[in-house]
Amino acid sequence: MGFAYADPQALTEEQRVALAEHQHTVRHQPRELTLKELREEAKLTRAELAARLKLPVERIQRLETGDLGRVQLATLRRYVQALDARIEITAIRGDSQASLA
Repeated sequence: MGFAYADPQALTEEQRVALAEHQHTVRHQPRELTLKELREEAKLTRAELAARLKLPVERIQRLETGDLGRVQLATLRRYVQALDARIEITAIRGDSQASLA
């Protein structure tokens, strides 16, 4: 539903409800970021993060470009912890899921 809401009085009740729901979603759902965006939000360069983790910059770049096929969970956990973040892993099978630490 597209509508401009510069004048709240011009909105229908349905539009006001939709707008309120959208605003709630935007405020309360975590934003989905790439690893690179998460690092940039932490105001770290690849070189700074690499030095912090004692890894080559090229390894950081491979992590950030999605080359995760051979990465160890411990390395990914160190990367994320260096950004003051955490990892959540969920196993999904059909309609069932299990959260793993």
